Amino acid sequence: MKGKLFPIAGIALLSLAFTSAQAQQYQTIPLNGFNADVIANGVGSSAASTNSDVDGVNYAFVSKDFQLTASSTALTYGLPTNGLINSAAASPAGLSYQLASYSGNNSLRLLNVGDNGTLTFTTPKAAVNLYMLASSGSGASKVDVVVNFSDTTTQTFSAIDISDWYGGSNFAIQGIGRIKKTTDGLEADASNPRLYQIPLAISAANQSKTIQSVKVTKAGPQPQTSTSVGNIPNIFAFSADVYNSCPMPTNLASTTTMTGATINWTAPSSAPASGYQYYMSTSATAPTATTTPTGSTAAGVTSATVGSLTTGQTYYFWVRSNCGSTQSYWTMTQFTPGQMTTTYTAGDINTLYATSSSITPTSTTTCPGTLTVSVPAGYKIKSTDVSYTITALSNGWKSDQRSILACTTNNTTETSISSGVGTGTGSYSYNRTGLTLANNLTGNVTFELRAWRAYEGTGCNADYNKVDNNTFKITVTLEPLQLATSEVKASARERIAYPNPFVDAVTIEKANDVKTATITDLSGITVRTIEKPASTLHLGDLKTGVYILTLTMKDGAVKSSKMIKK
Repeated sequence: MKGKLFPIAGIALLSLAFTSAQAQQYQTIPLNGFNADVIANGVGSSAASTNSDVDGVNYAFVSKDFQLTASSTALTYGLPTNGLINSAAASPAGLSYQLASYSGNNSLRLLNVGDNGTLTFTTPKAAVNLYMLASSGSGASKVDVVVNFSDTTTQTFSAIDISDWYGGSNFAIQGIGRIKKTTDGLEADASNPRLYQIPLAISAANQSKTIQSVKVTKAGPQPQTSTSVGNIPNIFAFSADVYNSCPMPTNLASTTTMTGATINWTAPSSAPASGYQYYMSTSATAPTATTTPTGSTAAGVTSATVGSLTTGQTYYFWVRSNCGSTQSYWTMTQFTPGQMTTTYTAGDINTLYATSSSITPTSTTTCPGTLTVSVPAGYKIKSTDVSYTITALSNGWKSDQRSILACTTNNTTETSISSGVGTGTGSYSYNRTGLTLANNLTGNVTFELRAWRAYEGTGCNADYNKVDNNTFKITVTLEPLQLATSEVKASARERIAYPNPFVDAVTIEKANDVKTATITDLSGITVRTIEKPASTLHLGDLKTGVYILTLTMKDGAVKSSKMIKK
């Protein structure tokens, strides 16, 4: 598309839909039955802290705490010292694995075709899916997996592929390094070696059965002779999507206002007889099975509306099915009241040709995409998020892409240029959050997305790289404007503390009747809580600004007042 594209506004309060973050159903599985220690750890020779290798030619993994001597430089790579791996695989999100102790056997290593071992669940569990953490040394390998249930039935997975520990896909962790056991020579690579996440779907008929153990057998044929060594599978851990007879709700989504939100979800195929329970917090810490819910909805009601929330504060909302005697696992979404979004819909945004070295944060283009956000009266911008997609086509590459967000209202830009990655065509997505370039602005605030390409031609066009229509979005988080000193004085007719404004301290009226004094800022963040306060509160360390002083009285009454710190 040629020529300059024109501005578009079209703003509404943001309706946010997040992928549900599942809080409890993915669980690590403690196991017994490993037959090899292939992870060097602690201080000393790698041969002293391992009893085997991964690949048949003396290479082993290393833990981050490995040191050849006590004075050796600490490693910046390696397996986590605590053995907990938060999987990098895209699906499912939130999966973790717990490795066995590095000071004992930590791998089920299968050297020859037909070799097998059984990993026993320390605590048997029923599962919808199992996830095996494994890697293969000196070439890819295949294994047969038999899941053993408590009723003596089994489910078999045949010829499961395990990638070589270098270069495979669907990895849970990468770039963890290795060591040559015979020389203690360390090798580091940003992408290798790798451990892989391998899903094993339990059939519907078996999902309610308790799993006792998993038997793994090295399958054949393999490209291996009697004199060669290689294609060695190493099984390190299992995790499970644990079965629950009470099914979870799905597809959580939220629609926000300035001080509230409505959260909707989809009922499971078997709707819970007793409705749903929800839990809301400003902390991302997930509730447990015994956490007291914040509220509930009746059977058939798949939404909840919450109000009196703080503008600009992020809230975490969990919901679970209530099947009466049992409850499902919690599932979560998050939202921020007072967020507004604008989407550019005027067409693809052209890129301007320029050499990479000539582009700086203050550079401009003749073909930016422009969006204007209208901040409601009484509010100001607290932070800004931006997202967009740039597509390389023809002979353009993703690595040719350069872009930056500018706020033309105050002539401020991001501090650095963003670049694409990839020696080829295709789309590259950009997503930056928490930007401060428009902070504290009110009224109509205008942004420009400036985009360049470092390949071919002159001027602005979309022949080799372009910002895709409908992908350039600005999201601003708002907060209330601070009140002026005169407004605070006018609102403080019933005095609960003085002086107001204050410099170092305030005196509480009738302090003997106060149980708790709480001080929050105007964004709702608690900055001080004082139990059984004395008559004088020393607050000289607070930043200059407006605060809310809330007094909870011994008789249960609550009093509050705005206070200014000079």
